[in-house]
Amino acid sequence: DIKLIDTVHMAAIPTKNDYPRLTAKPAQVAEMLGYKDVKSVYGLIRTGKIRARKVGNTFLVNLTSVREFAGEE
Repeated sequence: DIKLIDTVHMAAIPTKNDYPRLTAKPAQVAEMLGYKDVKSVYGLIRTGKIRARKVGNTFLVNLTSVREFAGEE
């Protein structure tokens, strides 16, 4: 059997890139904020200035809280 792909409806299926990014790793946040050291980001997490969740061995930082900290929102 040959299966035909419905390309008209396939375009409506959202892909990973269609969604806004909600989290980032601490190293990425350090780069976004212009910090030289990731330890600064961990300090912001520890003091509650930015929000993050620990997932396994790493933190995922909430990017909305980073924007608020940076004064963009």
